[in-house]
Amino acid sequence: MTLLYTIDMSSSKIFRANDVRGIYPSEINEQIVYEIAGSIKKLFKTVVVGHDARLSSPSLYEAVIEALKGKEVFEAGLITSPEMYFLVNELKADGGIMITASHNPKEYNGLKIMGKNAVPMSGKDVGAICHSALDAESSNLDPRVSLCSPEDDKKNKYEIAKNVYLELYVDFLKKHLNVKKPLRIVFDASNGVAGVVLKELFKGDKNIEAIFINSEPDGNFPGHGPNPLKEGALSQLQNEVKKQKADLGIVFDGDGDRVFFVDDKGSHIDPDIIGFILTETFKPPYVATTISSWRAKKAKKTVISKVGHLFMKLAMRENKANAGMERSGHYYFKDFFYCDSGIFAAIQVINFLSSLDKSISEYAEGLPKYYQISETNFEMKNEKWAEEKMAQAEKLYGKSALSVKKEDGLLVEFGSPAGEWWFSLRVSNSEYLLRLNMEATSKNLLDEKLEELQKFLAD
Repeated sequence: MTLLYTIDMSSSKIFRANDVRGIYPSEINEQIVYEIAGSIKKLFKTVVVGHDARLSSPSLYEAVIEALKGKEVFEAGLITSPEMYFLVNELKADGGIMITASHNPKEYNGLKIMGKNAVPMSGKDVGAICHSALDAESSNLDPRVSLCSPEDDKKNKYEIAKNVYLELYVDFLKKHLNVKKPLRIVFDASNGVAGVVLKELFKGDKNIEAIFINSEPDGNFPGHGPNPLKEGALSQLQNEVKKQKADLGIVFDGDGDRVFFVDDKGSHIDPDIIGFILTETFKPPYVATTISSWRAKKAKKTVISKVGHLFMKLAMRENKANAGMERSGHYYFKDFFYCDSGIFAAIQVINFLSSLDKSISEYAEGLPKYYQISETNFEMKNEKWAEEKMAQAEKLYGKSALSVKKEDGLLVEFGSPAGEWWFSLRVSNSEYLLRLNMEATSKNLLDEKLEELQKFLAD
């Protein structure tokens, strides 16, 4: 394969805010990832390369490795994205390239690219290099991203079989397990890669009776698809929790960086309740997003970040935060290299549950009530349509609002005798969607304002 540097500007939509992502093979394919890897290889001396369980991932993986010839490459093979973050740190590599499209449908694929310490590079920065828009020495790369420095001649000499990489990772995770009483837990790996790690992690554990479903990696995602938030995706886990009379159900997305929970009654636990548990588990400061619940936003020393793993990881590092949370099921930890990990988050929740003298459902029922909608998506006719809708919403609601913030789309907050509420409109970082999030202090107020906004967005 010849390095052509011929990525067409029409493909620029694959270079997104968080990473590189598109439909295979029309938007992203072996030639394109080969050229991307070839364009950025100058940034690394040593680099970890891994891939998820998607059908197209092995061939894209081979193309990336081929493009990196001449560099010291740690070939990690089939791994989760969090395992990539771990290996970049453990192996003291200059960076990593993960072939994955995370929770997107099976026809998608992409690249998550990071520098030293697993600090992420945005897809737009990668695109700037690939398109030769700016010289790599003086590009608009975020100055917080630490890549390979010329004076660093240290070469990591690890030459380890892939199963030893897994062993290193599991040993690290086990150090954070502190289960105080026996628990029965159902794990749903969504036919992604998390099942490989989970089976090793809980093998022989005397306190955890682990029940696995959809645990074998399969790029066809026969269980329910790689996104646990899709309608119906939680049903299998909910049924199994009730059937097994389990204490908890836990489901991961395709590449294992997101996680969602089902309580002992088979009900979905709101991600913001999990975020609140983290504020009870870790000392401040914390990082939440513009669309996080007031539960997290009102916690002591909470920093607000834009939505997305790139922005969250940078905010975590800048503020030396101990924990961070997103409604999308991403949870971040200082103890996990300021990165997100579904399994590391699951460990924290399991530890917390094992210390309670009640069930997780009883605990959640005792928390202050906030009412939220599930994130509601509207297909964008074009980017101009989304911009116009947000401008119209600001004009319509801004005059009566307590605050209007535009750091991440549009966030409008209200207070009134009838109750407090807020709504957020923002363009997705990974799909062509305008996303609506809302929260209110009463269910009636939430329903009223949701109907109002849905009508507005449908016009």
